[in-house]
Amino acid sequence: MTVLAHRVNAGEPIETIGQEVETKAQDEPAARSVNSDIQPISSLLPSYGFSASQMDPEANIAAWREATSTFFDVDELAGGEVAPFHADVLSYALGPVLLGSARASGQRFRRTAETIARSGVDHIILQLYVTGGYHGVAGPHPIQVEAGDLCVLDLAQTLETRATPFEAITLVVPRPMFDARLPQVEDLHGLVLPHDGALAPLLARHLSALFEFAPRMSVDECQAAIDGTIALIAACLRGELERRAADRSVTADASLLRIRQYIEAQLASPELSADTVASHFGLSRASLYRLFAPLGGIADYIRSRRLHRAFFDLAATGSRTVRISEVARRWQLGTDAHFTRLFKTAYGITPRAAREAATLGLRHPPVRGQDDVASPISRWMRRIAAPRTGE
Repeated sequence: MTVLAHRVNAGEPIETIGQEVETKAQDEPAARSVNSDIQPISSLLPSYGFSASQMDPEANIAAWREATSTFFDVDELAGGEVAPFHADVLSYALGPVLLGSARASGQRFRRTAETIARSGVDHIILQLYVTGGYHGVAGPHPIQVEAGDLCVLDLAQTLETRATPFEAITLVVPRPMFDARLPQVEDLHGLVLPHDGALAPLLARHLSALFEFAPRMSVDECQAAIDGTIALIAACLRGELERRAADRSVTADASLLRIRQYIEAQLASPELSADTVASHFGLSRASLYRLFAPLGGIADYIRSRRLHRAFFDLAATGSRTVRISEVARRWQLGTDAHFTRLFKTAYGITPRAAREAATLGLRHPPVRGQDDVASPISRWMRRIAAPRTGE
C-alpha cells in the first residue's frame, strides 16, 4: 500500500481547503501545483500533506515534528538506521473526525502529562499499522503492536513507545462520539486488535477504503460515511470491552453506560454523590458500589472525572486568565491545596505546571519557513474538540 495516495509536485507541503477557505492568497500557487488527481479535493474536503522526496531533510524533520506535536513528542528519529530520517503525510478533515496516513522512519513516541496539557485535546485515536510496529507502555500497561494490528489510544492518557519504520492509517475521533456508545471509554487505551483475528482485518479494510475514497467524497457523503464508520468501530470495540469486563467480572452493560453519562452531566454539581446517583437510578448503595468496584469505586470514579475536566480547563485556550482556585471550585475539588495534591497525584504535575505547559503550547512559534506545515493538523484537532465547561 502506498501511503501517499496523492503526491505533491512542488517542494512545499500542501493544504487544500474545501468548505472552509483558510488558505492565504500566497498559498494559491502551491494549491494549483499539485497533480491533477488531487485537484478535486480543493472543492470538497480539507486536505493536508507533505512528501520527504520533495523537501530537504531538515525541513522534513521540522514538518514531521510539527505535524505530530498535538499527538506526541518524538525523538530518536531514525535511531540506529542506515538511511536518514524521512516522513510522508497525507491527512483529511472529514467533518467531525480526522483521517490520515503516514510513512516514517523508526522513532520514539512520548505523550506525557505536559504533552497532554500543551495539546489541550483528549480525543481517541485508532491506528492501523500497515507495516512496522512498536512496543512500550500505554498508561501503566505494556503494549506491543505488529503489522496488521489495529490499536486504540486515549489522548487523555500517557504513552511511551519505540516504533520501527512504519506505515500507518490513523483515525482521530472526539471522545464524545464514543462516550455516547461505549460504557468505559478510558479502558480503550492500549487496546490492540490482533492481525490474526477477525476484527482487525475487517476494520483495516474499512479504514483503508475510507482513506482511498476520501478525496472523492462530498460533505454529505463524508457525514454518512463517518456515521457508519463510528457505529461499526464502536460495535467492535464494545465487544472487546465486554470481553475484558467479563474477565474481570465487571458488568459493562447499558445501565453502567447510563450511570456514567448521568455522572458526566452532573460533575459540576455539589450534590453529586454515591447517594444521589443510587437514588436517581433506584439502586441500593451496595449495588452501585459493586458496579463501580472494578473502576476504583464510585467516589474515586467521580473524583477522577472531575480531575479530568479540571485538567482540560487548565489546558484550554484562554486558561491564562482563569484562576486555579476557580477551576477547583467549578469541579467541586476543594481548596487550592487539596486540589493541587489530588491533581499532582493523578497527573504527576501541579495545576500551575499544566497551565504553563498549555500556555507554552499555544504561544510556541512555528518553525521558521514551516508555517503551513505546523498549523492545519493542530487547528483541526482543536476545532473538533468538544467544549470543556458548561456542559
